[in-house]
Amino acid sequence: MKPIHVAVVGAGQMGVNHLKAYQKREDVHVVGIVDVRSGHADDIAREFNCRVLSMEDLKGSVDAVSVVTPSATHAKVGRYLLEQGVHCLIEKPLAMDLNQCKALVDVASKTNTTLVVGHVEEYNNGFRYLKDALERNNEKPEYIFCERLNHGSQRIVDADVVLDLMIHDLGCVVDLMGGDGRKLQVLNATGYSRGGNHADTAVATLKSPSCLITLQASRICHHRHREFSLHTKNHSYFLNYMSQQVSVYRDGQLTSQTNHPWMSPLECEIDHFLHCIRDPAVKVLTSGIKAGLTMQYVEEIQNKIYKR
Repeated sequence: MKPIHVAVVGAGQMGVNHLKAYQKREDVHVVGIVDVRSGHADDIAREFNCRVLSMEDLKGSVDAVSVVTPSATHAKVGRYLLEQGVHCLIEKPLAMDLNQCKALVDVASKTNTTLVVGHVEEYNNGFRYLKDALERNNEKPEYIFCERLNHGSQRIVDADVVLDLMIHDLGCVVDLMGGDGRKLQVLNATGYSRGGNHADTAVATLKSPSCLITLQASRICHHRHREFSLHTKNHSYFLNYMSQQVSVYRDGQLTSQTNHPWMSPLECEIDHFLHCIRDPAVKVLTSGIKAGLTMQYVEEIQNKIYKR
């Protein structure tokens, strides 16, 4: 199998995670990295035995790129690469607003390039089990509650907690709801800022024709907690994103717990990205269109929080 030549744009903490995932694979050749910090880029390139590249170097030298730059640069960087015919895995959020998301989707369509968005929780082994269980049992969610608590991160400076954390659960809700994912209504949302203009804690309530959804996210907690609970007419499902375990209850009694192996969501995401490149007939799981729909709800929640 001919290796896919890849590069990573943005060599921060998450960019390094992408590099590690790519280098584990035998069907990939890591050409190099792009980073505005030249000294840092040199150090990372030595560590991973690859080259330091410029954006201009990417055209013709790589097939695919992971874009792991600050969120505010995704639209510009992604557009440049897609216009060069380079397949892109762009970390979430796809862009900073809905119009930018739509523009990237249009460019990918015109250039016939693969665009995958890094909504990594949708590749979580537990979430995939939950989605399959609903289909297998022919069940639909009636109430969803998501709680995502995290420490503050010094590397996130251009996004509030909705765009930084809550977007993960919004993406999963949109995916699970299927056609009803386009019919969500944001009922209310509120937020708290520990300082500055960005909300660091947010709670939002949404509804579809058949389901009520409550989302809670905070990045000022002393511990990490990520749980997705979903209730149908007959069952309650509790997904621990971190352990990837799903507990299933009926009438208040535990009926089953998953014992599937833990798998790296990022490695699963990258595997899907490369699979889509090799076989264009494969449906992209976290597409630009779905990411744009998620961004629509992000903006509606933000509008209610900031009373725009």
